[in-house]
Amino acid sequence: MIAIVNSSPLIYLGKLGLLNLLQRLFDQVMTVEVVKQEVLDATTAEYPTLIDAFSNWLEVSDVEESHLSLRLREMMLHKGEVEALVLAYQVNKQRKESVIIIDDLAARDVARALGLRMTGTVGIILRAVKNELLTKHEALGKIRHLVEDTSFRMSTSLYSKVTSVLRYDAE
Repeated sequence: MIAIVNSSPLIYLGKLGLLNLLQRLFDQVMTVEVVKQEVLDATTAEYPTLIDAFSNWLEVSDVEESHLSLRLREMMLHKGEVEALVLAYQVNKQRKESVIIIDDLAARDVARALGLRMTGTVGIILRAVKNELLTKHEALGKIRHLVEDTSFRMSTSLYSKVTSVLRYDAE
């Protein structure tokens, strides 16, 4: 399966030390140049991990201006989100099994409207548990850290559901 990833999941998985999960969960991981430029900040702790990913396994693809990209920009989505959505749409249109990894709620609504399979940062952590790459206890700790110690935003109800399932299953 091909994963197309936006900036937020790259940043937060990098902060959690879990960026390598993308490489382990998917056959191919892609993003767009604008996302690469957004996430590569040499002053951040996750920079070495990100630079390594871009050098070794994270592919950067160009996206040409299209009617779809123009329409998505009209929706006031960020340029990185627009280009990641367009790339995911193009990959999906080629009938390749794919998923877009994106956290922004408005962008997720657009992905849903385009018929794209999607997940986000938390979904990657849960998928890692399902694939036995993380224990439930490790995942619970990572999600707590994500919400309590970073600027990641997650609804209270979703946080409660995810942590209660992981807590219940981990005990």
